[in-house]
Amino acid sequence: MYYIKEAKFRRMAEYNGVPCAEIQVSPGRVDDPDLFVYIARDHSGKGYEIVRMIRSDADLEIDWFNNDMHDAFAEVSEENFGDCGWPEPAEQRKQFMENLLAGKDIITKLEQYLLH
Repeated sequence: MYYIKEAKFRRMAEYNGVPCAEIQVSPGRVDDPDLFVYIARDHSGKGYEIVRMIRSDADLEIDWFNNDMHDAFAEVSEENFGDCGWPEPAEQRKQFMENLLAGKDIITKLEQYLLH
């Protein structure tokens, strides 16, 4: 389970032609990476969905130059997010989204920037 310590709205972005909000998520557990989560309106226009997630293993000591030995940023597929542990992966992803949207600042920014 990925625990959220802090989530911050960073900027508006576009992914595959879809406007989305980039949210930086700091983990609540020491070994978990930071995440950049891209959220867009869902197909109904009434809710939100995650359209992309990037895991950040960036380290200022080794990633300040073009370092072929280390992937500082890697895309995380939905199937691989929460793919181990308890509860079941689908439930982990659902809880992650609920916890992410529980932040009043995040919802305010999403409502402000992701128009219906």
